Formats: sequence, structure tokens, C-alpha cells
Amino acid sequence: MEGGARPSSVFPRNQDQVLKRAELHFVTEQTARHERSWEGKVDKPACPNFNAIWAYATPNMRRLYIDCVKYVETKGWHCMYADYECSLKALYEEYYARTDQRAAEMTSCVDFADFKVFVDSIDSESNFPQNAVSKEESGDNDVVPDLMLVDQAGREPEPEMEAAPSDVDVPMTDPAEQSLECGIKDADSQEIIALENAVAKGADVLKELHAKYACTEKVIIGVVGSTGAGKSSLINAVLDEKAVLSTDCMRASTAVATEISYNYRSTKYRAEIEFIKHIEWERELEVLFAELQDHQEEVTRGAIPKNSDAAVALDKIQAVYPTMTADNILNTSAADLMANRRVTDLLGTTKAFEGSDPRAFSMKLKSYIDSKGKRGRSKKSARSQDAAEHPDSASDTDTANQGIGLWPLVRVVRIYTKAPALATGAVLVDLPGIFDSNAARVAVAEDYMRRCSAHWIVAPINRAVDDKVARDLLGKNYKLQMQMDCAFNDMTFICTKTDDIVPTEVIQSLGLDLPAFNEVQQLPARVELMMGEIDALKEAKKKISTQLDLIETEIEDLEERLNDEFGCDVLEITPKRKKPHGHEPSETPTVHEASATELSEVDKLKNQFLKLKVERKALRSQRKHINQQMENKEAELQKLEDGKKEMEHAVLSSCIEARNRFSKCQIKRGFALEIQSLDQEIADDDSENPVQAPVCKYDELERNLPVFCVSTRAYQSLRGRSDMAKLVGGFSQLEETEIPLLQRHCIKLTEKAREDSSLDDALVFCEAGFECALDALDEDMGAHKNRFNRTVRDIFQQNILNKLSGASRHAILQFPEAVSRWNEGLRWNTYKAICRRRGVYRTTDWNRDLARPMFDKIAAAWRRYIYDRKSFNESNVNRTFNELLPHAMRTMTDDLEVVLGRFHKKAIDSVEQDVSDETKKRLQSTLVACQQSMRQRFWEMSKSTTLEQKRISRAFAEAIAERLEDTYRACASETGLGSWKRSRALMQQVADDHANDVLRGSTEHAKHELKELLDSQEAEVDRIIQSRLRRISRDYHGALIAPQIQLCTEEQARIKSEVAKIVERAEAELQLGHLLGGVRSS
Repeated sequence: MEGGARPSSVFPRNQDQVLKRAELHFVTEQTARHERSWEGKVDKPACPNFNAIWAYATPNMRRLYIDCVKYVETKGWHCMYADYECSLKALYEEYYARTDQRAAEMTSCVDFADFKVFVDSIDSESNFPQNAVSKEESGDNDVVPDLMLVDQAGREPEPEMEAAPSDVDVPMTDPAEQSLECGIKDADSQEIIALENAVAKGADVLKELHAKYACTEKVIIGVVGSTGAGKSSLINAVLDEKAVLSTDCMRASTAVATEISYNYRSTKYRAEIEFIKHIEWERELEVLFAELQDHQEEVTRGAIPKNSDAAVALDKIQAVYPTMTADNILNTSAADLMANRRVTDLLGTTKAFEGSDPRAFSMKLKSYIDSKGKRGRSKKSARSQDAAEHPDSASDTDTANQGIGLWPLVRVVRIYTKAPALATGAVLVDLPGIFDSNAARVAVAEDYMRRCSAHWIVAPINRAVDDKVARDLLGKNYKLQMQMDCAFNDMTFICTKTDDIVPTEVIQSLGLDLPAFNEVQQLPARVELMMGEIDALKEAKKKISTQLDLIETEIEDLEERLNDEFGCDVLEITPKRKKPHGHEPSETPTVHEASATELSEVDKLKNQFLKLKVERKALRSQRKHINQQMENKEAELQKLEDGKKEMEHAVLSSCIEARNRFSKCQIKRGFALEIQSLDQEIADDDSENPVQAPVCKYDELERNLPVFCVSTRAYQSLRGRSDMAKLVGGFSQLEETEIPLLQRHCIKLTEKAREDSSLDDALVFCEAGFECALDALDEDMGAHKNRFNRTVRDIFQQNILNKLSGASRHAILQFPEAVSRWNEGLRWNTYKAICRRRGVYRTTDWNRDLARPMFDKIAAAWRRYIYDRKSFNESNVNRTFNELLPHAMRTMTDDLEVVLGRFHKKAIDSVEQDVSDETKKRLQSTLVACQQSMRQRFWEMSKSTTLEQKRISRAFAEAIAERLEDTYRACASETGLGSWKRSRALMQQVADDHANDVLRGSTEHAKHELKELLDSQEAEVDRIIQSRLRRISRDYHGALIAPQIQLCTEEQARIKSEVAKIVERAEAELQLGHLLGGVRSS
């Protein structure tokens, strides 16, 4: 590729260069996505090493970025910018600048379809600056600029277009409001001040009502999981954080109830640590000392069982009092320990802190509730032999730094974070505190259980089925209590660590039939065979290279001898390239017509020289052939390696998916059987009134039980937070980790609470009918829009797109004949001038000549889709095929006008109060203006579509010229003797060998353009309809609902005034003032 020429689909770029540029696209795009995802966040992490991640990219991902490389270069961007990397950086930064930050966070890589649309829009903006004005600037107010009403020929619009109604708002001002404003101006200033105070007081009342009735109701979700279940990682993933809750932090939560909810304050993170009361710690110390006294011998010998109550008691005391040994503890009392002010000063208090740095916040939180109690004497505490005798009133942070573990003193930990999953009121609570020995924490845990609206049971997927999670994690009393609370319908099972998998074990245990797995098993043998073939070719190439070296040496010796001894010029003994017609060259050509019986020594040397050159040429040809074979074999080997990665990914993904399905099915069935067994036990105990639960109840319970199989490692890796460069195998999209699904489930759990807490007052009822009518309008307009889109796509597909393949085949057959006409009927100067100008010179256009056979096949159908103003506006037109598209547009417009009229009637009928004739008249004017404006907008859209169709019809020849550009350049650059013949031969070769690529590429380009035209037309239709909906909602709400709100407010004021008068009369009748005065005086 020379200069700035665009790449040709006929002659592709070197694959190594394409792969390098694909890697550059990947690194640049991922870096831009990372920057956009963390934009404006104070805890922004370092950018991952995307170059290292590229090494582990799957073949599908590599192909995605190769497509991006090719598509960008088809736009000629590589020749528009001197620095390719800088241009890519600007491109992807602009791409993500136009992407919502949340969307950038949830995606793992660029979507190719969206990327193409974006590149096209950038290309359009670069070439046509007049399109820089966004549609939003002119979409909502719907005022059409004068420039848009002038066609390309500079003619003024038709009279009916000038008279078309604009979208200027119909005045909705009530004349009574104007008179009221005049009255206010004439009022006394004191009255105005009083009115302002009343308004301010009313605003305060509204705020109070809003705070009371419109607050978000909390939905408590209890999270239960065994040690090592990955619960901390799960909660971090649901919160969409990397490590706000560290492993150590969550280990402390096994003894402390931890509540995590949404943070409505400005900082990102906030925490509250509530400590138990003085009396509660004293009581627990007494219980702990009693446990130690019962096992005094084992404690003294250091032989207490690891998980015994005595071991737990010793751990807790030594965590809070780390300087004390087991013997010291046995020789002291609870009262002595309670004298330590460093501990007692914390009891009964609540510590709060906040911040925006997740790492610092996590470390500070860890210092309060770290359950890894430190053992032995710290350096600072060694200064005093007995903490009880020398109390210290240091701060709690200093206390933690001095080795004291605070977790036994904590009643509850409340963490607040800005997690989207918690924004609707969900509160995650870790509930293993029900097994704690501390009475205060048990009470907290039981209170949370009582308030829980949902329960999440967490277990690793490897043990989720075999260990019978529902039975092991939930004891009989716990399950019985949940049954009494009717909580089984609110349970969710979560299987973690789905990325921890051995494919061979899953395939054997589940009996999976995976052809890809068998192929992966066979690949090493195929690779070894391929390597052997390549080695054999290398050996053959080595032998040929050795022979060539020997021949080169002999040729050099002969050249030196002929030149030195006989004064011969080797160029003169080279045989001529042209031979007489019909002459067959001999195997070893000679220089002179020598005698057959005797040759001189010089002639023998010359013949030997020519013979060696022939042998050298043959060996070089053989070596070239071997090189080609080696390239093919190496490419095939690389294809096998890529296929291996892709198949391994597919096998791993299939195994994960199969195990997830199996686990979900088994957990659902096991849970239903467990509940059935529990019900049966209860029924057996109640011998007086035995009740047999219906089977359908358990089937429904099994069917509706939510079960999620998640991989937090894969989620964090795909979100770019993992410390590992290598991606987690088997996962390529965030949805495959099921964490986004669980986040949505978390949000969905709050829907019922949000519905129940919604305001249920007069205004809601007043707006209900109007909203119903508006929803019906939205639904009806959407249905007509979708029907129009389907109709248009069917018309294009059946009558144009489906004919393009046949048209290209017809043009391919005509290509060689067209080239023959060029080669025979033109002079060389004209031929060369045409090639210099990419096939177009004066009245000659070779590109259109090649495209003409395609036009012959599609021109008739193509012309049927050109809009005209007459066909668009006629109300009674024949349904001929020539007007299918205008008819579809007109039908949709008519249907939408009917729908608007139906909404107009429904909206007025939905209002309980009578609507005045004045309001009805104004709304009727609004309706007519909206209908006419919509028809005007659709006509402008159809006009724009017609212009775009005309441009696309010229794209066939442009695409052909682009694909023949290298050929044109090669022909034009031919010089010297025989140049015309070589140019014609080259053109004929392209016609014979590459006609399919050139013409099919042209039709594919046109097909792509047509599909983009359909997409843009659908988007424009949707924008017009949404604009109408916004205007209708605003105008009708202002005319119908706002007066109702005003009437409601006036009615409330009237009732309040009447109640005040009643109270005053009652007070006067009962003489309350006199009675109260007597009480005060006494």
C-alpha cells in the first residue's frame, strides 16, 4: 500500500501488521473505557496492563478488533492522520465521551455495531460540518429553520409548505391569571409580605409531607453463609466495589451483625460502629469466666479443644486484653477487667467516620472489627505490667493500634456506600451472629431476622448440592422460625466460585457430550504432525539453499574466468527473451549456431554458464514453492492454536453453564423436599389436626425459588479491577457471571416496598386516569411505529436487498466483456488518462460501466422507492407497487393522527371535574397543531430519505473505483516498451480473477448503506414520536391536571379555615381561656 491509498479488499494488508494494529485498538479502547468508568471518582485505580491482557484474548475478541481495524481504515483515517496511535486515542476517547458512564462500566469491550455507527457519524461530521448541529437543539421545540425549507436547487418551498403550521405553543394562559396578577400589583405591600410568608410556610409543609410519606422504605436482606463461602467477595461484587469489605473485615462479621445500606451523604463511604453497653460487657465477661473455670485444667495445660466454648471465651478475652496470658486471666476476675478505662470508655458509644478512598476506609473499618485477635505482649503495652492497675483513656483508634481487638465489644456495624444496587432501599445484613455467645449481639441478630424481607443463602457451588445447604446452614429451629415468619417464599440461594471448575470432572459426572472437548483432546497430535511437516519442509529448504550456494559459487567462478581469460561480457551471452513464433526452446540454450561435432573451449564455458543459471532458477523456484508451503503450514498451525484457545474457552463456558443448570435444578428440588419434610414433621406432631399440604404448593415453591450461580473473580476481572492480567477462563461478558443479574434481583426485591410506600392521596387518583390515557397513547403510537418499520424493512428486503446478489452475479459475468471493450477500442494515451483518474475521464466512466449490469437488474425496483410530494399528500391513491413506501408512510401518519384524537377524548374524559369550553377549545387547537406538525416532520424525513437513496445509488460505482484503485494506479504507472500490453493484461487479469471480489464488495457496501439508511429512518421516526409525546404530556397536563391540583389546594385551605372556626366557637362556649388562666395562676 503506497501513499495514503485506502486498503483494497482485493489485495489485503499484511496479517502481522493487522494484528499489531488490532492490539493497539484493544489497548487504546480499554484504556479509554477505564478512564471513562473511573472519571470523577477519587478512588481511581491504576490502569491495568492491557498489553499483557491482550496475550490471553480469545480468537473471537481478536477478530472483533481486527474488524475495527479494517473498518476504520476503510474510512481512510490512517491517511488523514500522521500519527495512527494519536488518532485512535482521540477516536476512542470521543466514543466513550458520548457513552453513559454507567454503560461504560458495565461493558467489557466495544460493541462493533455501535462502533461502526459512531465512526460513520464522526466521518460525516468531518466531511459535512453543517451536520454538527445536534438534533436535540432542534428536536424538542420543533421549530423548522428557514434553511431546511429550501431544496438543493435553491427553490423556495411550495405554497402549501409555507402555509404548513408550525409547532409554536398554543397559549395556555388563563385570562383570570392576568387579572389576578394585576390585583396583586395593586395590593398593599404588607399583604404581599403576608402572602410570601404563607407560600414559604406551605413549602415547608410540603417538605415535611414529602419526608414523611415519600421516603424510601428499607428492605432488609439477610445474608447467611459458611466460612470460606466467598461471602465477602460476593457482597463486594454486589456493591460494585473491589475490596471495601476485606476478607478480614468479613471474618469479623461472623461475630458481629454488619448492615450495609445506601449512603445519601456527599462522601462515598460512611460507617457507624455501635459498641455494646457497660452492663452487657460485664455480663458477657461473667459468662466467659464461667466457661474458663469449667475447663480450668485444659486452659492451664493449653490443651483446650479448638472450637470449644472455653477456646472461644479465651480468644475473646485475649482479643480485648492482649497483654494477658491464660494464667493471668484465670487469676483475675470480671470486675478487675472492667476497671480498664481504655475498654470501658468505648462501651455504650457509637463511633462514626467517612471518606472517599475505599482502601483507607477499609483499613480504618478493619481496625475496629478485625477478628484476628493479636496474641502476646505488644511493645507499647510492655511498658505497663498490668493494664487494670494503670488505666489509659486513649482514643479507640489508638486502642486498636496498641493491639486491642475491638470486635468483641461491637454490637453492630453499619456501612453506607453509594452502590446502585442499594439505591432503591435494599439493605444487606450479615446474619451469622445468631450463633454468637454475646447476648447483645444475639438480640441484634434476632431483631434483624424479624425485620428481614428476604434471605440470601450463600455457599460454594462445589458444595452447594452435596452439602444440602438448606439443612446444614439453617438448623431446625432456624427453619421453623422462618416457616412461622412465612419467609420461605423470600429465600434466594447463591452459589459462588463458579469459576472454580475442572472440565473433565464436570463432563464425566454430568455425562456431557461436547464435540469441542474431543477436538481439544485431538489437537496436540494434529499440532505435532503439523510441526513434523514444517520441520521436513525446513530440511528440504536447507538442502536447496546448500545447492544454491554451490551453484552461485560455480557461476561466480565462470563469470570471473570468462571475463579474465576470454574477455567475454556475461550480459552478451544471456539468451534473448523473445523467440520466433512456433520455436520451442531447448533444455539448455546455446549462444551460437556451433558445429554439432566440435565446440571451442569458450563455447563450452558459455554453455555451462547458461546451464548453471537454468539450474539456479529451478532451485530458486523450488525454494519459493517450499516457502509458500511453509507459510501455509504455519498459518494452519496458528489457526489450530487459535482454534484451541477458542475451543478451550467454549468447553469451559459450556461446563460452567451445564454445572450451573444442574446445581440450580438440584437446589430447587432439594429445597422443596426439605420444606415438605419439615411440614410433614409438624403435621406428625399435630396428631389432633393432621393437615396434608398439597403437592402443587411444593412444585410452585421449587419453580419460583431464585437460585444464582455467580463468579465474583470473573466479574471483578471483567470490570478491570482484578490484580491479575489474565482473564478468568470461561467468561467473556459480565452477564455470564450472573452478578449483574443478582444486582437487578436485589433492586427488584424493593419493588413491592416502593409500591407500598408510594403516596396514595387525592393527587395520585387525579392523575391516574390521565396517566392511563397517556400510557395508551404511548403504546398505540409505538405499535404503529413498529408496524411501519417492519413494513419498510420487508419492502426493502423483498424488492431491493434480495435482488442485489443476483445483480452482482450478472455484473460479474459482464466484467471480462467490459474490459475487452476497453482494451480494444481505446488509444494508449486515453487508456492511461482514464487509469490516472480512477476510471473516470471526460464522458468515459469505467466504474459505472461495470455497475450498469447491476442497475439493469435493480433500477426498476429502486425507482419505486423515491418519495414524491404528491404521492405523500394524496388521500385517495391506488395501492400500486410503485407507491408502497409512500403509502406505508401515509398510512402510519393517518393512524397516528387517529390515535392522537382518541387520546384527546380519553384525556378530557379522565378528569372528574367538568372541563370548560375554553380549555377544550385550546386543547383542540393544540391537537390540530400537533397533528399537522407531525405530518410536516414526516414529510421532511421522507425528503431526506430520498436524497440519501440517491447518494446510495451512486455508491456502487464509488465502491468499484475504491476496489480497483490499486489496479488503476498500476496500469497508469506502466512505462516503456510494452507498457500498453502489460496494462491491458493486468486489467484483464483483474477481470478474470477478481471480478467476484470487486462487484460483490460493491453490492455489500450498498447493502450496508441501505441498512444504515433504514436504521437512521427508524431512529428519526422514534424521535418524532417521542417529541410529540413530550409535548402532548406537557400541554394536556398543564390544561387538565394542574387546575385539579389548584382546586385540591383551595379545598384544603377551606376545610382548614372551617375547622379553625369550629375550634374557636368550642373554646368560647367551654370558656377554656378562663379555665386555663385559673390553672396557670394557681
